[in-house]
Amino acid sequence: MSVKHILLGILSWRPSSGYDIKLEVEVQGRQMGWGSISYGSIYPQLKKLEEKGLIQAQYTEKSGRKTTIYDLTGKGWTELSNWLAQPPSYPTTRDELYMKLSFWETAMPEDRHTLIQHLELRRQESLALLEHFQQWINNDRSAISEMGKIAMEYDQARLRLDIEWSDRIIEQLKQPAQPPHQDPNRLFEKARHRRKCALQQDGYKKRNGDQPQ
Repeated sequence: MSVKHILLGILSWRPSSGYDIKLEVEVQGRQMGWGSISYGSIYPQLKKLEEKGLIQAQYTEKSGRKTTIYDLTGKGWTELSNWLAQPPSYPTTRDELYMKLSFWETAMPEDRHTLIQHLELRRQESLALLEHFQQWINNDRSAISEMGKIAMEYDQARLRLDIEWSDRIIEQLKQPAQPPHQDPNRLFEKARHRRKCALQQDGYKKRNGDQPQ
């Protein structure tokens, strides 16, 4: 999925200005499916789409100020349809909490409290986003298609799973630490030893006035 196709999709809803598109991109909850799109990338991409003949600009004047409104051309509608017909790529997500879980056991195994705080924050964020989706889908203002509702229901299911998982892991982390699930080469034991030695060496250097190279 590219920014190009997101912009074409937004313009399929209605002709819009760059600012209108910005507002749609920034709607809370969009990031769950669309990812992060910077405001600065919108206008350069609109220019490229116009140069390729996928969109056309119309100029209007409102309150004495000129506004550029973009709409799809026939070529743009065809491009959007062709993209929709292509099999979607399997999603790849960079989740910072997931990454931290991967490295916690080697770098901060003794500090379960901080990890619990991270999980509680994720839980609160997921709860707030779930409530937002529930209000959005029933606000009697937003235009939501059958397929749009299906997508939003998927987001809500992910959030409920995230909340349930957070609750379970928080309770687990409040209990005494468990041994590794599997560690045939004693990786975690060796990592703790290496960490301990490195920290002791740094402490010795500081006590003796040595400066890191």
